[in-house]
Parts: sequence; C-alpha cells; structure tokens
Amino acid sequence: MLQAKKLSMRYNEKIALKDLSFSVAPGEIFCLLGQNGAGKTTTINIFLGLLEPSSGEALIDEIPVDKNNNSTRNSIAYIPEIVQLYGNLTGLENLDFLSRLA
Repeated sequence: MLQAKKLSMRYNEKIALKDLSFSVAPGEIFCLLGQNGAGKTTTINIFLGLLEPSSGEALIDEIPVDKNNNSTRNSIAYIPEIVQLYGNLTGLENLDFLSRLA
C-alpha cells in the first residue's frame, strides 16, 4: 500500500506540494495527472526516496520512505514516461514485463 500523509514540498519560496494525502490499496491502479508544475514528479521522487518532503510522510507498506531505507526501495518500481512497449504484448503484459525487470 502507498500512503501520502499531508506531504508538502517547498523549493525556496516555491510550493511544489501542499498537504497532499492519498492511499493506494494493493491491486489498485493509481495515476497522477495534472498540468506541468502540479507536483507529479516531486511526489514520485519522494516515494522513490530521492527527495525528502519538507513536511508530511510517504509510506510504502506502512514503512516510512527514507533515503537510506532500502526496504521501501525493494517494494516499488518506476516506469518512466517514455518507455519502449512491445507490440506483441498487451498493456498488462507490458506492465508485468517491465515490473519484473525492476
């Protein structure tokens, strides 16, 4: 399960995230949609442990995400926006293949 609890991120005076909260249960498919600058990449980078939020908490399987915590890294995979999909596989088969690579 992924959980964001009042995540906020500030870059100097610029607010990238403000009190973002959501949860994604096992088996759910969740998308981050929004215009450029909406905080999608910042949110992903926090869950990947690449950024520390200014405030709030990101959890994976109820374990707080921390830059130095490998246990959360082993529970998450990232598929970039531009990815080579194989035409002979369905969308779900492509996702399964790419997640197994991760």
